[in-house]
Amino acid sequence: MYDILIKGGTVIDGTGAAAMEADVAIRDGKIAAIGSIDPSQAREVVDAAGRVVTPGFIEMHSHADQTLLAYPTMDSMLHQGITTFVGCMCGQSIAPVGKYWLANQAMRDIFDELTPKLYADMYADDYYALSEEVIPLVRRHCGFNVTWRTFHEWLDAVDAHGTSGNIVPVLGYSTIRMNAAGPDGDRPLTEAEKTQLKADIHEALDAGAFGMSVGLDYEPGIFSDTAELLEMTRELKKDGGILFAHWRKTGQRRGTPTRQKKIDGIKEILEIGLANDIQVQISHLSKGYDLYPANDDYLQAAASRRTLQVIDEYVARGARAGFDVIPNSTGGTMIAPDLITLFRPWYKFTGGVSLFLRNLRAQDYRQMIREAIFSGSYYILNPKVQPEWEDEIRIIRCAQRRYEGKTARQVGEAMGCDTLTALFELLLIDRRTQIFRAVHDASAESVKTFVGHPKATLGNDTFVFGSTSTVAYDPESPGNKPNPNTYCGFIKFLTELGGGDRVEMIHKLTGRPAELLHFKKRGTLAPGKQADVLVIDWEALKTNENVIDPTVYPEGIQHVLVNGVPVIRDGRHTGALPGGAIRRQDC
Repeated sequence: MYDILIKGGTVIDGTGAAAMEADVAIRDGKIAAIGSIDPSQAREVVDAAGRVVTPGFIEMHSHADQTLLAYPTMDSMLHQGITTFVGCMCGQSIAPVGKYWLANQAMRDIFDELTPKLYADMYADDYYALSEEVIPLVRRHCGFNVTWRTFHEWLDAVDAHGTSGNIVPVLGYSTIRMNAAGPDGDRPLTEAEKTQLKADIHEALDAGAFGMSVGLDYEPGIFSDTAELLEMTRELKKDGGILFAHWRKTGQRRGTPTRQKKIDGIKEILEIGLANDIQVQISHLSKGYDLYPANDDYLQAAASRRTLQVIDEYVARGARAGFDVIPNSTGGTMIAPDLITLFRPWYKFTGGVSLFLRNLRAQDYRQMIREAIFSGSYYILNPKVQPEWEDEIRIIRCAQRRYEGKTARQVGEAMGCDTLTALFELLLIDRRTQIFRAVHDASAESVKTFVGHPKATLGNDTFVFGSTSTVAYDPESPGNKPNPNTYCGFIKFLTELGGGDRVEMIHKLTGRPAELLHFKKRGTLAPGKQADVLVIDWEALKTNENVIDPTVYPEGIQHVLVNGVPVIRDGRHTGALPGGAIRRQDC
């Protein structure tokens, strides 16, 4: 007797094979049979007529480890079909826990309380606090207890807590480097520190980590030179660990950073992979070249193709390399739709928005802000870093409707003043003016080019939330909200960016990442595989993407099973927690 029979659907099995009409039978958490199956042989029958049946999606780049225990039902992932995610990216992992705890944007309120920084960039994860101070606040703000110290203990805690989906764990190099070398790590490591780091790497690998991630635009990862990375990643070789790399792209995100050519950051990771004969995964791939004008679709596509050619050339030389792409031009992690968040340091100076706006009427106050911005001391709004900043900001919502849809530059032209003055005036007109700000190195055309590569995989580069997040919203100190990718990135790929070939798109979300992760038990639909299964009403797929109020679930993912257990049934979460940590030794 089968536990569940998914009857009458169009099966796309994730291997790249053509779609077929077939039933899928599930027993004891595994796929038992695929074919024409008598429904009387099953305790429960799911009618999939007119629907598409696929493996559960695998996200290759996520920070959801940071919030998983706060949102164990993983609603924002499961409603877009993600049943397994690779976590602990960009050098950060929530384990092991040492003396210091690195900041992350999902816990921004905690770190603002402990180590406030007026000029902290909303996209930078380069500040920290003592773990003993952070842990009680995690309990208060996020609702879970940090009971672990080692990587092994963390994986056990995840399994004991229960989750609705699966996590592929990775060790964050920045996490262990800070705790071995301290926060002031802009120096060569000592031999004792290297020994400690290598011990941490092997503890994590022995516990089941699939490899190690680095974040080379953030402290302390940015302090690691190529020689250090070569030595440390060599430790991955014996166990077949993968290097997941946020490559050197922006430079340190404060003021006006000095940075190398972007393509050199990609080449550095590929060279490390070749030298150490290890597998590398290039995180959230974007163009390896700066473009001006950045909004030229032809140039965007051309630079993206050249970036892919460089990777292909290294693969031809023997590099074992993969990459993932963010399925959007909004970037990852968080967004800040309120125009006033661009001026966060100054309303923090004054203790809130109201007094800031009162001060903003004063010309000398405006001049102080202007000098800071145009001197290049403030990364988030820095014309030296982003010369086209005036065209990258678009007004979405304003009490004066005539400004909606215009770029910041166009608003200035309409007002007959310079762009920065126009933004000041907009805030005085309507403090709740909201904007969309495109990521400078991404456009729809570049994303389509990257995801069109046959070896592309996807990563939303966000946290996991429900209909709320761990980041509080205060009108007197407006801040970040979850990026829309958190809720609909994979649906956007299927409906807008993926090219339209269903078999190819499903392969990039299932079989291809399973291949990169060396999965034997999941990622495709076949008898004996773990039953991570989706039933999709493809014609009803809808992102419901919202860049102002992003906590909106998409439509079209009708049923989701994880390890054979329904977690989404008829579009609603069942509350079941059949997931957990996937160990490298048992995948």
